[in-house]
Amino acid sequence: MRHIETTTESFKAWINVAPYLHNPWHYHPECELTTIEEGNGVLFAGDNVTTYEKNDLILLGPNLPHEYRSSIRSNPDYHSKSMSVHFRSDFPGNDFYKIPEAKVIYEILAQSKRGIKLNDLPVQKKVKEKMTDIFEAKGIERINILFSILEIIASSNKHEYLSSQSFIDSIDEGQDEKMNKIYKFIMANFKEQISIEQLASEVNMTKTSFCRFFKKRTNKSFVQYVNEIRIGYACKLLYTQAYNISEAAYDSGFENISNFNKQFMKIKKETPSQILAKFTNK
Repeated sequence: MRHIETTTESFKAWINVAPYLHNPWHYHPECELTTIEEGNGVLFAGDNVTTYEKNDLILLGPNLPHEYRSSIRSNPDYHSKSMSVHFRSDFPGNDFYKIPEAKVIYEILAQSKRGIKLNDLPVQKKVKEKMTDIFEAKGIERINILFSILEIIASSNKHEYLSSQSFIDSIDEGQDEKMNKIYKFIMANFKEQISIEQLASEVNMTKTSFCRFFKKRTNKSFVQYVNEIRIGYACKLLYTQAYNISEAAYDSGFENISNFNKQFMKIKKETPSQILAKFTNK
């Protein structure tokens, strides 16, 4: 594996070259922009599973759980290659987005919280060229290139959202520290049985006040929210085909198959068997 990285105080950029690309399910506070130069595979983003291939351009917002898993080929010869940029959306200062010229960048970053896949070949090519330039540029020029990339992306109307709006409603960096703490605790423990009392205690709230607070912020109950995360993760496990339905259910935090099937149908509008059949056919 070859990993080339350049860092600055404001953002970092790197190139990944490997026979097999696999970044385990994770999330981070930075936005992530990736262009695929070689290879193909599966991208898990929030509660959605999609494919990626050469020339694809993907912008993921802060704290959106994701995973890239490349296809396995016989005798791979460094067939996976990508360029990525990590940056905090607030690195230029929040006042920056108040100026009229920055409005389009502010809007595209707001949309990126769901994850965006760009299906626009001219835009893909322009962005790839400019991302390559980042590795040669120095000083303020690197920042200029990054903003010009975001402006190019914002000019395209060929966006495909990756995750559902309901999934990311409560993972907004702009929300208060308490909501972010709740979200991080759920993401770290959703495979286990989390009680409302346990999480309420983590943020120094009573059960009643916690339920009221959570419902107001996410527009859904705590149980509903956790189930959506578990079902999204179960889909990820089923796609790998290393898990059968029962294994995916238990490894996602469900205590019995009956409830898993019920929640799966409620959230995905399909049965686990139907989803598994789709993945197998692909």
